[in-house]
Amino acid sequence: MRIATATFAAAAACLLALSAAPVDAQQLEPRPVPLQQVEAFTFQSPSMGVRFSVSVGLPPGYKAGDGKKYQALISTDGDWAFPAVNTAARSLAGVIESPFVISIGTGADESEALWTQRRIYEFSPPDWDMKDVFGQLVGGLCAQMKTEPAKCTGGAPKFLNVIVSELLPLVKAKYPIDPDQLGLFGVSAGGFFASWAIFQPNSPFKKYVISSPAMAYGDGEIFRQEARYAKDHKDLAVGIYLSAGVLETGDADLEGVGRIVSGTAHLAGVLAGRKYPGLKVVTEFHPGMGHVDVVGTAVVRGLRTLYAK
Repeated sequence: MRIATATFAAAAACLLALSAAPVDAQQLEPRPVPLQQVEAFTFQSPSMGVRFSVSVGLPPGYKAGDGKKYQALISTDGDWAFPAVNTAARSLAGVIESPFVISIGTGADESEALWTQRRIYEFSPPDWDMKDVFGQLVGGLCAQMKTEPAKCTGGAPKFLNVIVSELLPLVKAKYPIDPDQLGLFGVSAGGFFASWAIFQPNSPFKKYVISSPAMAYGDGEIFRQEARYAKDHKDLAVGIYLSAGVLETGDADLEGVGRIVSGTAHLAGVLAGRKYPGLKVVTEFHPGMGHVDVVGTAVVRGLRTLYAK
């Protein structure tokens, strides 16, 4: 019994020693982030004088030099929106014609203050006197950032030019992107920008995935742009997916000031009334969802609607 007891004690001591010894070996060790076929870049915009972060999500199964041309979806809001858009596109492989997902905006390594300042400027229309309720709200944000309203807003034409004349040539030189199959994604202020871009003469996009657009930007400017376009055109040959969360309807800021739900519904109705032969518009309001949690659903539904095989 003494031998057995001693043996048991020795074994127990060994187990305790073994369990205690490799504590250092069990610590978490850094490793490269296994992003699924993602390449990241920056470039300096000569026209705007600022640096943009760019992430490129490669389509599942993509092989350089395979001779195939691919669609591309440009995602605004940089590193904030890219994970949701790219993950959705990859998860739908086999269901949709998988595009390159290319984000542009501020990087995750940049401050929230800079992100806010940049997106207010880059997504807002020019010639906005900001005397309306939403304009006064944005003007207050500009004052907090100690930026003059004239320099704080109105950059949408410049930002669209950066995408069209600077970003797209760079990515088309590196990746086999079909220039006739380009899409644009935007949410909130970026959703307004995407909606505004629909009616711009230099917009090359054929597909628009738009989530909870802040239609109050420019005090109705989106509808003036649409009316000008309709006056001079008989067709609008694009696909548009418009969406918002039903819970946004009861939000005093998002709907009461930003006109997200009512503005989205109004734009959808106006476009339907034009009866453009080449236009496809699908509008969905998702129950039980608000401004943030609707984004993932909007991206998936938009991709399924406009990129289906």
